[in-house]
Amino acid sequence: MLGFVVRRALRRLHPLRDSNPIPGELRGWRWDEPPIRPSAYLGLGVSEVAYRYCSTMRDVWLRRRGVKGAFSNAMTMGLVVHEVFHYAASDLRILLSRSMKPWDAYRILYDRAETRFKGKPAWARELYRSLILMWAGESAGSTIIHGGIGIGWLPWISEYRVDGSPLGLSSSLRVDALGDAGVVVDIKYGRRDRRQRVGLAGYALALEAELEAPFDYGVIIHVEDVERGNPRISVEPVYISGELRQDFIEARDDVIEMLLEGVEPPVAGSCPDTCPFLRECHNGGWGKSA
Repeated sequence: MLGFVVRRALRRLHPLRDSNPIPGELRGWRWDEPPIRPSAYLGLGVSEVAYRYCSTMRDVWLRRRGVKGAFSNAMTMGLVVHEVFHYAASDLRILLSRSMKPWDAYRILYDRAETRFKGKPAWARELYRSLILMWAGESAGSTIIHGGIGIGWLPWISEYRVDGSPLGLSSSLRVDALGDAGVVVDIKYGRRDRRQRVGLAGYALALEAELEAPFDYGVIIHVEDVERGNPRISVEPVYISGELRQDFIEARDDVIEMLLEGVEPPVAGSCPDTCPFLRECHNGGWGKSA
């Protein structure tokens, strides 16, 4: 059960928080003081700060000038994965909140998958059904043990909108989900990358700025092998430490400085194949390699 896995994973983070507490100046609610306070308010996305493809930040510069990057197959897959998680959580939440029994909710949503994901790959329907089966099962277990209608573990707030403007970020950031007890949930398709944890810190800072409550823990849900019809989900618990927060703040300040200078960054000496701006950067007349 995903809920048990998440709770067990988060329990391992308590000693980290006890031994390495988050400095007060690195809380999002200190948005009007350095180092949280930005030098400019440019409405940056978390992806522009934490998930940059280019070492010279040329990808951010191109995006800010309206250049449309290529949409890779991995990006398309990632969007569908996010859509599946969002609908699975929101659809099940609605039915359970109406006091519907979990097994009835599962049966209804199982049939609904055909129309919900019409035109999408077959694996989207299978992943959706796997998620609602897992979450409905946890809800059923909670119902049997505690009585009434239980919810188990479920990302109850899916695609939560948060105003990151006090930190120089976008006023309409979207957090994949919020779990129980203020856990930030990020859903990723594909390989793991430290930048994902830095991005999680950005969301935590924005949430703290808006809600003035601590967000110490996060969970990255990694989804793999969906195209084979046998989706695998793994959970990575993240203590959103002072180090991760500092890394995000420094990356944000670097992007702001680059944009304020207004100088076109050079083409990087080495470009990853996954960069969506690869063709435009090298073949679109945007400059020469440094």
